Amino acid sequence: MVQAAKDTGVEGAATLGVAKLVTTSAKNIKDGSVVSSSQNGAILSILPYDSQVLGIVSQDAAIQISTNDSANTIPVISDGTVYVLVSSQQGVIKKGDLLTSSTIPGIAVKATKSGYVLGTALENANNPNPSQTEKIAIDLNLHYFNSKSTLAGTLTDLLKYALLPTKDSPSAIYKYIVAAIVILASFVLAFLTFGRTAAKGVEALGRNPSASRIIHLGIIFNVGIVVVIVAAGLLVAFFILRL
Repeated sequence: MVQAAKDTGVEGAATLGVAKLVTTSAKNIKDGSVVSSSQNGAILSILPYDSQVLGIVSQDAAIQISTNDSANTIPVISDGTVYVLVSSQQGVIKKGDLLTSSTIPGIAVKATKSGYVLGTALENANNPNPSQTEKIAIDLNLHYFNSKSTLAGTLTDLLKYALLPTKDSPSAIYKYIVAAIVILASFVLAFLTFGRTAAKGVEALGRNPSASRIIHLGIIFNVGIVVVIVAAGLLVAFFILRL
């Protein structure tokens, strides 16, 4: 069932998004709260960078869609422009900052590291007091944010991607599977390459000890090839996840 949203006049502006009516057992969830999924339905998010976030409660959504007949529901937007309750707990929020969930129930804060984020702030938060909250507009786009650009963090971030429950279409799962296969294949190829090289080097060294320097250089060269193979596999997998 689709119905028009209630006109609550949040900050004098309309929310540009479609809200889904989600079942909840929680009471008095405020408009603008960040909510996550649980066995008992939607609850206020209390974990920083929470991967279980459903979205933001918005009584001012342009459209509300109901998929069940439960009386205990709240309208939750997962994508679009919406107002969210924020705190300066992790720093003063400026326009363009990424926001994420926090330890304050239902309240968003500035994202300062890699993790699951809510989206981008569309305006400044003017209250520097972390114990007080206010509403600001956000371009809601639930996704995993990687703050690191170095190769050293790539494998860890790929694993985090794979462990995060996807809220996209089922095809998104296949990206994680393909990326995992690419990583595994690169490690297997690298292992086989190094194994063959090491075995031949030991055998040649036993036959011709005087050529040890050349053989050692050959082994070092092949170790470099192994590193390149693994790095290429990680990069390919990373780009697959970014598609």
